Amino acid sequence: MKKSFISKVVVGSSLLGAFGLGIVAEAGQTYTNYSTTVGRLNGSGYTSYQTKSVSGQKADVYLANNGGYKVDVRTNSRDGSSGEWSRGLTAGSRRQLTNGHNKGSKVRLHFSNNITTRVNTQAQGNWRSN
Repeated sequence: MKKSFISKVVVGSSLLGAFGLGIVAEAGQTYTNYSTTVGRLNGSGYTSYQTKSVSGQKADVYLANNGGYKVDVRTNSRDGSSGEWSRGLTAGSRRQLTNGHNKGSKVRLHFSNNITTRVNTQAQGNWRSN
């Protein structure tokens, strides 16, 4: 009887802890899907904003598709600051984006096509600002 009660308490506590962590996770730590049109001839495309959770921590990005074209990406914040460009992403690419954004900043991804890309492309995947 004691063993059964202790098992229930341990399992219940574990479930409560797991659900509790999910509730308090900030948007910047959660992967968000994106789909954005990136303009032709060095055009740009942007995701929606996320709130940065940890100052200076690299953002994670996964590019699932861009119509067979390479694309460049960096982070960009509402205050006008930008991270470093990561060049030449192709479908299936994962990158960590270096940036200096502060905790609490509203951050988004900024995509750019090459100057030689003659068509608009559709960048799709997921990302988190951390």
